[in-house]
Amino acid sequence: MILMKFGGSSVASPTAIRRVASIVQSQVHLKPVVVVSAMGTTTNKLSSILQHASAGESYLAWKLIKELREFHFCVAEDLLSTDSLQPIDQYLRETFRDLHVRMAEVGDGERQVTPEETDWVLSLGEQLSSRIVTAAFVDLGIPASHFDARKLILTDDRFNNATPRYWETYAKIRWTVPHAAKDSVVVLGGFMGATEKGQTTTLGRGGSDLTASIVGAAINADEIQIWKDVDGMLTCDPRLRSDGYLVKTLSYDEAAQLAKAGAKILHPETVAPAQRLHIPIALRNTFNPEAPGTTIAATSAACANPVKSIVCKSGITLLEIHSPRPEVSVGDCSLALRELFVGRKKNIELLGMSDSVIYLAVDRGAEYPELQTPGAACMEVHLRSDQALITLVGDGLTSNQDIRRQLVTLLSGAQALLLPQESPSCALRIVMPANYLSSYLAILHNAFFAAPDIRVFARPSVAPAPQVETHPVQPEDRESRKRHLLTLTTKLWALRN
Repeated sequence: MILMKFGGSSVASPTAIRRVASIVQSQVHLKPVVVVSAMGTTTNKLSSILQHASAGESYLAWKLIKELREFHFCVAEDLLSTDSLQPIDQYLRETFRDLHVRMAEVGDGERQVTPEETDWVLSLGEQLSSRIVTAAFVDLGIPASHFDARKLILTDDRFNNATPRYWETYAKIRWTVPHAAKDSVVVLGGFMGATEKGQTTTLGRGGSDLTASIVGAAINADEIQIWKDVDGMLTCDPRLRSDGYLVKTLSYDEAAQLAKAGAKILHPETVAPAQRLHIPIALRNTFNPEAPGTTIAATSAACANPVKSIVCKSGITLLEIHSPRPEVSVGDCSLALRELFVGRKKNIELLGMSDSVIYLAVDRGAEYPELQTPGAACMEVHLRSDQALITLVGDGLTSNQDIRRQLVTLLSGAQALLLPQESPSCALRIVMPANYLSSYLAILHNAFFAAPDIRVFARPSVAPAPQVETHPVQPEDRESRKRHLLTLTTKLWALRN
């Protein structure tokens, strides 16, 4: 068995869904289980609907609901035969009716936008896409059955960013999915789960990748395939540089560090479930399936380049927590540090530490002037706002002193800080003012990928752009076309007789 996960752009239009069906059909002998994301920008629009409704902007919320409803109806009409369309049509009507009623109640102040309510709304994208994709597979000759992920993925009740309860989830999946997969392609939506009480939860942005890894581990898949709209992991974010290389192989540790550092192609928690069972992960391009992609496994191919990829994140505030006296270790202040951050809801990430200093990152450049004078007297806190974090990933980087010396030379004049690492790792982190990011990213990329090892790196293929049909034929236009064809057929029949 294999696990195939398709991202939002891969199922964003009838054309894209037919392409997905073709890819699945080509591997149907491997007993695939398919996980899908919401279609295109559906999740973003559902989030906007919530925002408009909670602000009392009922008309704007209704307008977006109507747009999403028509989009899903038109995609279903384009894909499905009359017999297959009827149950999907009924499901879409009921779903959007429920959404409209709930958002109207929010706009009128009769219902609160709680984290639980938010998760119910945001999960609709995957609920809709998984049912439409299942029906499309059947219509295209692929035996398929739909499973509601909320019946399989058990989570805690931390709404909006729930943590799966892995062993209970594995048990649920193992009892049901492999049996169904003997006779049909199992399809389910990613990104969502449910609590023991049956409340809908979501796994955070990019959570469909995590769903894929969990299900793949549960069925002990031979391979977990993550299908996106890029060829695989690149040496640099293509939104920042267009001359990056495709990385053909990565180790689990390297891929996990890239995801944690902010590489958008993978959810940070995706690697762990696959790594436990040594299941390879393949990153592939739906729109260019012949490309080699990136394979993630226990070990990667030998590489002459010490750095495999560079990931950037901007808009952070760096907190430097120092021990004011040499004889006092920062570790001795752990209790004070816990008190310092208790109750804070900002995303705080440990970047590096030594005996005398701890470096923490706070997303979105938030200012915390009160942290400069913490209650605990055993430490000092300094802030660097509007910083960029650059993470270099490659096997054994932290123990490579030549790379450290090279970085010191390359980054001179950038007010850059090479962060210490407490233990050996495959990631080196650099913090610098955000306005230096673009120029120094070019310097680093040119230095480390001037002569890429062809065993590991390749030029990305020029693939056709994803075809996202944001304005499908409207229902009234479709009906008009049907009437025209009926009239034409009647005339032709009259002329024949």
